[in-house]
Amino acid sequence: MEWVIALTVGLVVYVFVVRRRGREALADAVSSGGAGGARRATHGYFRRRDLIWQAIAVFAVVFVLWTVFNDDDTPASETAEAAPSTETISSPVSFGDSGPDVVIVQERLAAEGLPVTADGVYGQETADAVRAFQEQEQLPVDGVVGSDTGEALAIWSS
Repeated sequence: MEWVIALTVGLVVYVFVVRRRGREALADAVSSGGAGGARRATHGYFRRRDLIWQAIAVFAVVFVLWTVFNDDDTPASETAEAAPSTETISSPVSFGDSGPDVVIVQERLAAEGLPVTADGVYGQETADAVRAFQEQEQLPVDGVVGSDTGEALAIWSS
């Protein structure tokens, strides 16, 4: 994205500064010694010729601004409530575990907006996300998804 912005700035500088100076110098050279009307006509010709470059520059600026300010990086937890999970776990899940119960925990943590990958392995990333969730919900912080944490995540079945 940064290269698009840099390219757009370069295009705008070229069209509105560099080309304009070159156009005026060329118009002056072509109409040197001529009457004022010839100079104005020459300048008018070059202005019309450069209109397409100016239109491209304006389009590029609008496109870049739209792209930059339309970028929606809002986490899902801020835009809508996470959908309740229909899958449940019935036994505690802790560091070193793997399998479908871990995937359920990871998916639910991700739905809560915590940074975790649903890979089915309860590693350090998952443990950190569980601890963060436990702190957020004011639960005992132990990194284990037991009955309290499971109920808070709405995935615990007794």
